Amino acid sequence: MSRMIRYSLFLACMLAPAAWAEQFVQDGDIVAHYNAMTAADLTPAIASALNVPRSRKRALVVIHAQQLVGDLRQSRKAVVTGQARNLVGQVRRLDFRVVRDADVDYAIATLPVANLETLSFDLDIRVEGHPRPLTASFRRQFYH
Repeated sequence: MSRMIRYSLFLACMLAPAAWAEQFVQDGDIVAHYNAMTAADLTPAIASALNVPRSRKRALVVIHAQQLVGDLRQSRKAVVTGQARNLVGQVRRLDFRVVRDADVDYAIATLPVANLETLSFDLDIRVEGHPRPLTASFRRQFYH
């Protein structure tokens, strides 16, 4: 992926219409940003680079972990596990994979979603070099 695609992915995932407020968890100097959106919200170039088919019927969950070093933020590799649960309690396990571009790591997972489906996400984020896992819980509704 080129640098432009990397920054586009970060901006698309962190500033998607469903997530106007910045979403992150922090433990000391470690910050993990997270978001979920439909895969159709990706540009064709980013979807191709991530090997994710663009579709309103698929959700993309993105995690980006960073270490704060003074005024700088250094990307950190994270192993992410988690699940999504719909409003009737059906659980879907999320299979995350790491996408690396130069010195930036993302953990991504995809899953099918129905129109107007609301999912609650529970994530366990284990950041390389950090002694404790971070947990993130959030809810998102998806539209076709």
